[in-house]
Amino acid sequence: MTRRFRLTAVLAGWVLLVATAAADQKVTFATFNCEFLTRPKVHMKFGERFNLARDRKNVWNQPGYRDKKFHEAAEAVARFIVKIDADVIGLEEVGDERDVGELHEAVRAAGLDYPYWVAGKSLDPVTHQNVALFSRYKLSELLSPIPGLEAYDTELDDPDAERWTELTKGLRVAVHGPGQTFYVYVLHLKSERGGHESDARRIAQASIVRRNYLPLLAAGKNVIVMGDLNDGRNQPAIRRIRGRDDIQPDLIQTGRADYFDFDKLDTRWTYEYMGVRGQIDHILLSTSFKHICKRIHARTMEQHDPRVSDHRPFIVDLNLRAAAPGAARPAARPPVIHAAHPAGKH
Repeated sequence: MTRRFRLTAVLAGWVLLVATAAADQKVTFATFNCEFLTRPKVHMKFGERFNLARDRKNVWNQPGYRDKKFHEAAEAVARFIVKIDADVIGLEEVGDERDVGELHEAVRAAGLDYPYWVAGKSLDPVTHQNVALFSRYKLSELLSPIPGLEAYDTELDDPDAERWTELTKGLRVAVHGPGQTFYVYVLHLKSERGGHESDARRIAQASIVRRNYLPLLAAGKNVIVMGDLNDGRNQPAIRRIRGRDDIQPDLIQTGRADYFDFDKLDTRWTYEYMGVRGQIDHILLSTSFKHICKRIHARTMEQHDPRVSDHRPFIVDLNLRAAAPGAARPAARPPVIHAAHPAGKH
């Protein structure tokens, strides 16, 4: 082999390597419950009860005290968000736009700059909890609250025990990532506290989500549903959101063992209650991701600071296939219908 030929081969290899690196794009999505990072209820992060006793109210109502403690909590949460280092992160149990803006600034001060962020519009006047999303990619088409009403039964044996629910904490936004647009839902569904009625209401809220994103699936869009869904991997609300109980396309459950490293299967939990660990924070993907991704990899991250949260984040790394900006999977060629020749004519 001549020197010139060897040099040409090496250069060709480098060009191929650079082209491959440029073509392969990793995008990381995460969801994280910030546990009462809301100004009206931030006292719960410091060991207080949901409703403060009179003497504790006197402390927390001192001028500037609540703002100071909120800033302290926001800084702790921000430092952990920097450790997660996702390209797009959905946040639950955050406050209004002012609170989310202060958290966003704390994240930037801690060393991670998200150029784009949105806060939802909460319909929950009791907890004052909200959802939000921080992104390295441009955002558009914000929808919050997610519209819809759904009925549910508070008593299984009483046909008149029917109530209606909205999706009180949720948003949808278009994320314009590298070569693809993702329609991302950030949700916080009804908690399990309250027994059957809470379970029924959570399933009803899941129906609202499913009904909202089905037109996007029909249009071939990339859909991501993430958040604190307050149900386990194969429990009713998750099955309803995924579409396991209807005939439309299902969403991918990234919490399945298929998407975790084999030696990390025991880390597939995001919340511990009375010693029982389970995954109630989820990232669900439309099946379009099977075509636009070379690999889908899920993981969690340890978190031990009670000022930050009682949850762990759930994270999904997507290795996107090479695609031109805005490219979608080619549609299948429709069958050709041939017209038969009229009798006697050729």
